[in-house]
Amino acid sequence: MDLVLKFLMGGFAVSFATWLTKKVGGKAGGFLAGFPAVFTSALIVGALAHNGPHLDRILRQMAMGGGVSLIAGMAVTLIAPYVFKHQRFHWAFGSLLLFWGTVAGLTVAVMQSL
Repeated sequence: MDLVLKFLMGGFAVSFATWLTKKVGGKAGGFLAGFPAVFTSALIVGALAHNGPHLDRILRQMAMGGGVSLIAGMAVTLIAPYVFKHQRFHWAFGSLLLFWGTVAGLTVAVMQSL
């Protein structure tokens, strides 16, 4: 059931993003296709998979993780051109991967302390 729900939501999000791209432009459609569909389906499937008193805590952690992931992804996207310009490809890729891993590790540490 979870897989079918993810498939339907993903298909709807891609269709809507394609329609929005034709009406508004590529940036708006790309943003919609990239993050909110995955985030929303993850929250819905998470809510269906868990029940009881700890559901609120789990959904809050998922929301925080999604938000921090979006911010970290934007940070990597912003610094990537500078890093690739001043370093060789392998060093730049490794640096960005290390940066992403650090942000992910800090996120996990913060979420576990809540």
